[in-house]
Amino acid sequence: MKNLVIERDRCVQLAVGEDGAAISFCFNSVEFTFYLITSYGNIHAFRVAEKPTPLWRCPLGQQLLLAEEIDSAFDEGAKGQSSGGYSRTWLTSFSYVLELEALCIATRSGKIALLHVEEGAARQLEEVGSIDGGVACLEWSPDGELLAILSGNGNLLVMNQAWELLFEGSMLGSSSASAAAAAAVQAEGSHLFQDARLSWRGDGKFFAIVCRDPTMAGATAGARVLPPYRVRIWDRSTFELHAVCEAAEGLMPLPAWQPNGRHLYVPVTTAVSSVDDSAGGGSVQTAMTAELGPLILLYERNGLRHGSFRLPSNGPVWNLAWSCDSELLAVVTAPHALTPGFGAVGTGTGEWTIQIWHRSNWHWYLKHERRYPNGVGPGAGLGPQLRWDEQHGGVLHVLTPGGLFETVGLAWDTCISERGTAVVVDGQGLLLTPLRHGLVPPPMCAARVALPEAAVDVSIASLPAPGDAFTGLAAASIPAASWEGQDEVVAALTSAGRLVLARSVEEDLWQETLEDQEALLTERKSCAAGGDRSVSALLPAVPSLDLPIAGGRRTRALCWLYGSSSLLILASPYPEPELEDGAGDVLVQVDIEWVSCGPGDPTDPRVSPEIRITEQPPVYAGGCVLRMAPHTAGGVAVQLAGGEVARFTVGASALAACGPVAALKGPCPVVRSTPALMLGAAGSRNEVPPLLGLSPSGMLCWGSTVIAPADVTSVAVRARGPGGPALLYTTRKNLLYTVLMSQLSSYTHRELTAGPHSLRPSKREGEMQAAMHTAMRPNAATAASRDVAVRAVEAGAMLVACPCGSTLTCEPGSGTAADGSERLADVPAVLQMPRGNLEGVSPRALVLAALVGALRRRDFAEAFRLASVQRVDLNLLVDYGWPSFLAAAASFVAAVPRPSDLCDLLFALRPGSVLAEGGAYAGALAWLGEEIPRPALPGTNASLAAAEQQQQQQREALAKGPGAKRGTSSYKEDSKVTAVCRAIRETVLALPDAHKYLEVVVTSYARSDPPHLEDAMRYIGDAKERELAPSAQPALSASNGPDQPPPPQQHQQQIVHSGPADKALKHLLLYADADELYNTALGMYDMPLAYMIVVNAQKDPGEYLSELQRFAAISPPALQRYAVDMSLRRYSSALRNLAEAGPEHFEQALQLARERGLMRQLLLLYEDDVDRRPIVLDAYGEHLETLKRYEDAALSYMAAGRLKKALRAYRSAGRWRMVFVVAAQLEFDEAAVQSLAADVVEELVAGGQAADAAEVLLSYLGDVDNSVRTYTQAREWREAMRVSYAHGRSDLVETVVAPAAADGAAALLADARESEERIRKYTQRLADVRARRLAMAAAVAAAEEDGAAQGMADDIQSDVISLVSGLSIYTDATVQGHGGSMAASGSSATASSRAPSTMGGRKAHRQGKKLQKAGTRIRQGSPLEEASLVSHVHGLAPRAVVLEEAGQLGELLVLLGHQEDARTIQRAIASWQAAYKEAREDIAAHPVPVSGPPHARAEMERLLKPAQDTSSIAWKWEIFRELA
Repeated sequence: MKNLVIERDRCVQLAVGEDGAAISFCFNSVEFTFYLITSYGNIHAFRVAEKPTPLWRCPLGQQLLLAEEIDSAFDEGAKGQSSGGYSRTWLTSFSYVLELEALCIATRSGKIALLHVEEGAARQLEEVGSIDGGVACLEWSPDGELLAILSGNGNLLVMNQAWELLFEGSMLGSSSASAAAAAAVQAEGSHLFQDARLSWRGDGKFFAIVCRDPTMAGATAGARVLPPYRVRIWDRSTFELHAVCEAAEGLMPLPAWQPNGRHLYVPVTTAVSSVDDSAGGGSVQTAMTAELGPLILLYERNGLRHGSFRLPSNGPVWNLAWSCDSELLAVVTAPHALTPGFGAVGTGTGEWTIQIWHRSNWHWYLKHERRYPNGVGPGAGLGPQLRWDEQHGGVLHVLTPGGLFETVGLAWDTCISERGTAVVVDGQGLLLTPLRHGLVPPPMCAARVALPEAAVDVSIASLPAPGDAFTGLAAASIPAASWEGQDEVVAALTSAGRLVLARSVEEDLWQETLEDQEALLTERKSCAAGGDRSVSALLPAVPSLDLPIAGGRRTRALCWLYGSSSLLILASPYPEPELEDGAGDVLVQVDIEWVSCGPGDPTDPRVSPEIRITEQPPVYAGGCVLRMAPHTAGGVAVQLAGGEVARFTVGASALAACGPVAALKGPCPVVRSTPALMLGAAGSRNEVPPLLGLSPSGMLCWGSTVIAPADVTSVAVRARGPGGPALLYTTRKNLLYTVLMSQLSSYTHRELTAGPHSLRPSKREGEMQAAMHTAMRPNAATAASRDVAVRAVEAGAMLVACPCGSTLTCEPGSGTAADGSERLADVPAVLQMPRGNLEGVSPRALVLAALVGALRRRDFAEAFRLASVQRVDLNLLVDYGWPSFLAAAASFVAAVPRPSDLCDLLFALRPGSVLAEGGAYAGALAWLGEEIPRPALPGTNASLAAAEQQQQQQREALAKGPGAKRGTSSYKEDSKVTAVCRAIRETVLALPDAHKYLEVVVTSYARSDPPHLEDAMRYIGDAKERELAPSAQPALSASNGPDQPPPPQQHQQQIVHSGPADKALKHLLLYADADELYNTALGMYDMPLAYMIVVNAQKDPGEYLSELQRFAAISPPALQRYAVDMSLRRYSSALRNLAEAGPEHFEQALQLARERGLMRQLLLLYEDDVDRRPIVLDAYGEHLETLKRYEDAALSYMAAGRLKKALRAYRSAGRWRMVFVVAAQLEFDEAAVQSLAADVVEELVAGGQAADAAEVLLSYLGDVDNSVRTYTQAREWREAMRVSYAHGRSDLVETVVAPAAADGAAALLADARESEERIRKYTQRLADVRARRLAMAAAVAAAEEDGAAQGMADDIQSDVISLVSGLSIYTDATVQGHGGSMAASGSSATASSRAPSTMGGRKAHRQGKKLQKAGTRIRQGSPLEEASLVSHVHGLAPRAVVLEEAGQLGELLVLLGHQEDARTIQRAIASWQAAYKEAREDIAAHPVPVSGPPHARAEMERLLKPAQDTSSIAWKWEIFRELA
């Protein structure tokens, strides 16, 4: 769908003087020099510049020219048939050899010479040698290492740069037949091989030779017929014949191998070569082929044919040349006596042509044609010489025999109208495809415009229809709504300098234009004269001119002036500067007057349009014009070579500069006009750049604003549509970006992925690290899926067009005029794949803009259509403007009346908002420039309350019916899903034909959150009952709600499964599981409904029928419901039904409650049953006791009157006070109480309640000795002293308390000193680890800075970072908890009583609790080393119980007379506390960074949790304090 445009056309007349005709030239691309050789043997050197500067002239001398003797027999035989640049000259090769820094010259007589042209050295002509038989062809390999020579006697010679002969043999090969034929030719002395040609493949591994094949020679009537040409392919590595290509009649010796090595191209002439005209045979075939034109054959490396294409010209092919990028093939054709076959238009011009061909989608397009007059004088019979630039694929250099040197810069661009009509140049035809009506795969098209010659440039615009009131007005005065009524007009410039125009009958209906033309031709019985064409084509307007356009200058581009019926034609100045009155390229305005608009003209319909043109005086641009585009403010925007933009208006005599804002950042061969809506919306039109430009490097800019700095591959502009004008562009990463034009001033291009270098795998990267890199660096497609303005496209896809949609004529549902809103085009964006086929895509951004626009104007029908067709999440219809959808539910149902569409919406509902952060379309509203709403998210009470008031009247009306209590939750408490389901349901139930929406009602219940399947099944059951009722009503009202009783049993006869109820059930089965619905029906105890589900779900009825029959046979109903509940495992309901069945089922109910943990429910069910309540309480107590909830069990036993069981439960709970209370109620005697006390003491000591055991010993057994001893075990020193003195046992202080206190003090002192030492050791190690971490972080930061400065790969940097910071933190490491010091753990047992909980009782104290480890192993160098050290430091902190014990021990030691020991202990504990305080402050001043995945952060946070602050505990004695 792209065309070749000329971005520059430089033509210079070289001063070659009287040196003859220019016959060849070559380039030195390193020194920007080109060399020219003339027919008189003079070489001229020129510096490549805007105007080539002569450097020097060097004659070859007589030693080469005097030796030129061309055999007259060969000259006579080849004069009419030879082709190629050197066939009629003495020169066979002229090339520059970079490795030798010399010009290589070969003559037809066999002389080979080198002209050394090193810069700074004297030019020296060196004759290398001479080839016997002459040189037919000489070609250097692409790498310059080898030289292949074809001699006139049929030999092939291969040499290297040192002129060493590597191979010599027959060019026909080494077979016996070929050798014999070659020997016969050499013995005969014929010049049969003088026109052989050679072509190297791009990689230099193979070369092809085209020469005559003597083995295929024959004779006819005594006349010797020249043998035909044959293609042979040679292997460079072995110098052996690789393949002999298939023979073809009329083959010409002009091979051209595609640089990428894909195919070899060889032309085929239209006539059979013979020695004289008397050769018989083939005359009819020759005449037929001459009418069709030459062929270009394609050969593969193995010699097989691979297709062909035919040239439109019937002149002989003179030369073939490929561009360096293998995209363009240049074909030079010579003049011919035959008249071109275009009917009455065109005659034999006697001109040379250069045709530029391109292949796409397996079709060959003639994209450009240039014509040159036949030479006179020394250049008579010589055609133009051409060479493609060696570095730039689109640059063509042409040299005519008269010394006219042209440099033509070609670029690709598309010609697309605002509506999306594509104009494709294909030789003598224009292919028109209105893309907004459908994608026609190229090379097919909707209509074809026939041209007299090949097109050079095309332009398309929309002009007011004939008789329109806006005809002739400027674009600014034409309303946007009237654009729909304008007709498209295509203008083309041909290679002969003619202007051709074609016009559609209406808007962009080109196919209808062709049909109208054919109908008019049939009606008037007048067909166009000329050759028979198998495909009908539009006949354009070709005005006849007295003088050529632009004064005979070479025209290269044209553009419509926006808003007028005038064209601006760009022409190159004359080669002779003195003929021009100004500088730079020439701009000519051509005004067009429409005599007839063609078949669509209402007053004067004609087969083809008729026009009159008026040419205005030329305007000089003052420089080189690069591109032109319509200026939507009126006129044409002209881009100069430097990027400056000027404006040409109607009738202007000079260009007007547009200012620095409009100037592009650089030369841009691809430009697009800023839409008129953008210029009309701006306050000052000078502030809006008129052009968007795309540079060859991929920079996209809008005037002086750079949109994307690089890597943009294609661009398209949508002139109008939902959301306003839009810009679309693709990048080399195969991403399609969408930008609203209104946002361009603040837009910043963003890359979604890291650069390609960051995706190179590291040598040290394993599978796990590679997976991590993939997760952290998503590819383009994954990243684009999260952005509404970006989407991934196929690799190499190019944007072609962004068609506009149609304008809405009236508001939905009304006859009032719309506000100019437009529908989205059926194909919003058209892409062309690398193969050439077209694909239409719908960018999410454009779709969302159209959908939001439809929602904004409440066009729910269009919004739903867009969402359905474009596969947009239907939640967007609800979430936009939430909760306004609830109030507009009636409008939505009216716009989307189909029940299936409503069901689709209900099924698509999901909690949350797709527009919120994390949603599928997060950021869409911000991208569209809309204010992001602030209300609560969908589904919250606040958002639903806003819609509650708007629907109050409707709910009150529905609440009056019997079904007002339908549903289980209030409206304000509903989620988004439930609220929308309820709104849709209430709306359809209020319709007169509500019975049609049974499926919608059922789906609304099934999709509620949570699903109300029982309500849905009740509606289905009610509908089925109405179907079976004799007086069934075809209406579904709100009164038939789920609270109605189940259908009576008398209607359970044979059911016909085809009514609305069955259809609704089948529809419900699409959304809900059949087993779940079956269980729901069973849970409703509705057996017929359950059977109905089995039948419609296509399940085996026999499998379920027995179960349903078994349930139906059970009576009474309570037991039937119990059986159903047990089948459904609804044990709570089964227990309730079993209790209702009667007292005879109490034991069964009790067993069920025990097995299923339903004792509390059973207790509630028998709360008023005096006889059975104690039994339930007793069983409940046993159940609680098995759960180790002993206090609750004891209370249940006491309520049931089971005191002995209550005593046992209290003993298990460790509640010794309640044990003796219950014992008193059981009236235990003194002996029994003492025995009980002894057992309780043992149990308390074993349970770690030593202080409680000591109190029992003292209170109930009177054992003072053991009581004091037990107090010392519990570290209750004060209580031990008090009991000893209170009972007059002061001896126990000396015998029991003092020794135990000494042991406790010694252990406490040792623990304090050890803990202090460990704290200081860990603190020092922590400081070392911290310093190492900071040093490594600094090294990594420096490495990152150096890597960024030196282009270091990101993956190598990430490897360094991972080695430093330890990526092993991502592994699932487990760290066990740790305990405190021995003193802390040893003194944990206190005399505190544990209060029972009020919810569920106190849990039993686990005697077998697993012991924690004293510390955690610290792994040196691990990621958790620093955190583990911090955890260890906090674990060594002095606990509150330790400080309290230290205070009591100090007091006791003073009492016992050991003041020094008390001072020592206090100072040791104080030093321990001070060491921890210092370490804690250091940790707080240097926090450990928390990073990694969630589980790693949680582990680090657990390790870094500090110990309880004990600084506020008063435990020190004043007399032992040290001075500050």
